[in-house]
Amino acid sequence: MHRLGLALLGLMLIGVPGLALTLDTLPNYQDAGMRLLVRGTQKLQAGDVVGAAQDLREAARLRPDMPEVFHNLGFAFEKSGDTRNAIKAYEKAIALNPNYAAALNNLGFLLATQEIDVQRAVQVCQRAVQLEPASVSFRDSLGWACYKAGRQDEAITHFRAALKADPTFFKSHFHLGFVEFTRKNYAEASRHFVAVLRLNPDYLKAYLPLAVCYEKTNQNGKALYVYQQALTKAPNGSPIRRHIEREVRRLTGESKSFYFSQVKQIQASSRLTEFLKRKGKVSPGLEGPAAVETSGTFTPVANLPDPGLAFESGLPEPAALSRPPAAGRPRAGANADLAALSPAFATPLEAPARPVLRTSAATRSLSVEDERRLERQYSLAKSYLDRGLVTEAAAELNRILAVAGDSTVGRQARQLLLKVRKELDQRNQEAARTHLDMGKDFFRAGKYDMAEEQYRKALQLTPESAVAYKDLALLHYNQGRYKEAYEECKKAIALDRTLKEAYIVLGSLYTKKGRLDDALRALRRVREISGGSRDAVDDLAERMIASLTSEG
Repeated sequence: MHRLGLALLGLMLIGVPGLALTLDTLPNYQDAGMRLLVRGTQKLQAGDVVGAAQDLREAARLRPDMPEVFHNLGFAFEKSGDTRNAIKAYEKAIALNPNYAAALNNLGFLLATQEIDVQRAVQVCQRAVQLEPASVSFRDSLGWACYKAGRQDEAITHFRAALKADPTFFKSHFHLGFVEFTRKNYAEASRHFVAVLRLNPDYLKAYLPLAVCYEKTNQNGKALYVYQQALTKAPNGSPIRRHIEREVRRLTGESKSFYFSQVKQIQASSRLTEFLKRKGKVSPGLEGPAAVETSGTFTPVANLPDPGLAFESGLPEPAALSRPPAAGRPRAGANADLAALSPAFATPLEAPARPVLRTSAATRSLSVEDERRLERQYSLAKSYLDRGLVTEAAAELNRILAVAGDSTVGRQARQLLLKVRKELDQRNQEAARTHLDMGKDFFRAGKYDMAEEQYRKALQLTPESAVAYKDLALLHYNQGRYKEAYEECKKAIALDRTLKEAYIVLGSLYTKKGRLDDALRALRRVREISGGSRDAVDDLAERMIASLTSEG
């Protein structure tokens, strides 16, 4: 019976690749603690993390001398998101058996991924590789720890060593691609992401960076195809699916925009300019972009810095894809993000530049012919505006104001430009909200660099956004960048003194610095702002106040 139990348990542990669950020694299989270890491990393999943790806790109580119990309990904690207890369990396993390679590997990978102690992560992963140099998984973990420690060249060496030992180990391809992506070697990164999907077509994590790589190298058609493939893999209702759907819509819209603007630009611009020249109605100050005709609500490519680099330069959000105003939209995502105060992809939709009201220094005397020409330009600007081409309308109106002075058409253009300016501001706000939503999705997924990129794009569009500064502060708090988080909290509060989430982050920062009185003052401010109404932010503030008061 003892020998049969060993064989069954060995097969169970080998049968699921990727799960670092091991039992190096199996003394006294008939022991109650050992039976609980076997049952808990079976539940863990079946995905019952809660039941597994219960059995393994009891096994640890009955057999505190068995490192395998604590190793597998640590894995159960890790799967349930309890990082702190997972680390403790792995540490206990290593204390009982300092040469427990699997526990060393799992501890190192966890410390590196959570960026808790990356230097120690490298050390313990190195020890695991020394104990089992043939393990591809351990070599990959060491590469990941080196990457997190800023030792990218070493990381690449370890990932390549893992692939040399096992070319089918797709996770090393993914990590290699990730390192090359951060180095902006997009062509090389895409090669590794393609290898990942060739080996494991269901690995959703590889689709998004691959699509971004294609965009960065001006292959938007390939990027759209990759996003469409990812859409078939993403779970319904998940943040990642919502992000992919946005990317598919954006790239589809851009493809249409590029096609129609190029065709119409070539046809209409040349024909209209040629006609006006034959009639002698093109003056040096009034010819050029005003003659460009477009189709539908698509933005002319000629007005963008470089249509081939849409991912970096950004495009105005197509009117057909704009979301309704969200003046009364609750900040539900903010409360969810605040729950991650303890240390626990994406494209810009940049709105057009803000138009400038221009007036001439002195009133010019205009001929009848000049006034008629300006009136035609004014009609063209209104036509642009009616079709949703706000940027083109603003450019046309500015050209009118440059020569019209205080004439009747000049005053009309000035009034219309105020309306255009208001609409552009609304577009800026909509685009900024989209960036903030995407940043929150990346934040929850642990993609902090990408989250920060989206938050900063939101600030470029709306420099006085208190919410964007608050989100940046929360992000930097989780990264341990406390000085930056403090400055951003102060900016958020200066812009909106009723932003409760900013006071939560500020209170947490003060607590980190040992300034408990300041922390309590900031947290009590949440109570003052709320008055009689309460929400999740108030509950969090009250728990923090109670914790600080009990400590004091």
